[in-house]
Amino acid sequence: MKFLRFTCLLLFVYLITSDSLSAGFPRGTNLSLPLFYPGIEKQQLSSLDTLPAHTIDSSDTSVNYGRLELTGAAFFGSMAVIHIYQQNGWWKNNRTRFHFQEDLIYGLNVDKIGHFYGADLLAFVIRKTLRWSNVGENEALWLGSGGALLFQTYVEVEDGFSTWGFDRVDFASDVGGAAWPLLQHYYPLLQNFNLRLSYHPSSLLGTTGGRGFKGQKHLMIDDYEGQTLWFCLKVHNILPGAVRNIWPEFLNLSYGYGARDVAKPHPYRVYFIAPDLDMTKIIPQTSSFLVTLSEALNFIHVPLPAFRFYPRPALYGVYF
Repeated sequence: MKFLRFTCLLLFVYLITSDSLSAGFPRGTNLSLPLFYPGIEKQQLSSLDTLPAHTIDSSDTSVNYGRLELTGAAFFGSMAVIHIYQQNGWWKNNRTRFHFQEDLIYGLNVDKIGHFYGADLLAFVIRKTLRWSNVGENEALWLGSGGALLFQTYVEVEDGFSTWGFDRVDFASDVGGAAWPLLQHYYPLLQNFNLRLSYHPSSLLGTTGGRGFKGQKHLMIDDYEGQTLWFCLKVHNILPGAVRNIWPEFLNLSYGYGARDVAKPHPYRVYFIAPDLDMTKIIPQTSSFLVTLSEALNFIHVPLPAFRFYPRPALYGVYF
């Protein structure tokens, strides 16, 4: 159930679908969707057709089955690898009858937020690979969210047959994360709010402390102490017209949440506030490759100064 497994999948599929590796394929793909708007004006809220499309060849609307087979094989192959990894790490020595069980203590809900983030990220990966294959925008959007939820549900069911149990709070987070791209599409105002991730190795990494793999050491994917989830706000888009002209369009604000000492008797929460960057306003939106790259980078909180305001105030010159 560890959401960072999707990061590796994102990078793998992204490399496959990059322009540099697809020179030999027929072109005709619009990789941009009205999920990430350059700016939400009042008149845009009533229509989803006002976003300029980054189209390579809008005349070709047929599905590219060669690309679809390639990305499908890469996707299902990655899922198989993830299954084998989790089977050997989480489920192998922990099989029980199916049961429900919630864990609201370990990780101080960093994992719960991570389920939302992971489902959202996986939906993005599936949607982009489908668009690279020239699947229609709406179809790719719904299939992306549906595929993400399907895989997350499968993992939860497997957990249900293990010691951890089917965690209904985890599943609710999965549903929310998979539905988030759909909500952003049909309610454009929500495109001003997104989750991002930053990570730095903690003392838990490489140890067997806390709850984790039986017989295996903690990896990055379940190093909750090193993960920080950021709630990112596109400030420019929500400011009144007069003030909006002053605030840089690329500059966002993020509210960070993390946990410390998760494997010790007294774990505690930490909260941050930091500037953030909208990479779609920094990277030129002149090609499908750059559009996809900028949208993918918007899932990551780039290293920037940060202020920790709880439990003890601290200023970081660079925090990641």
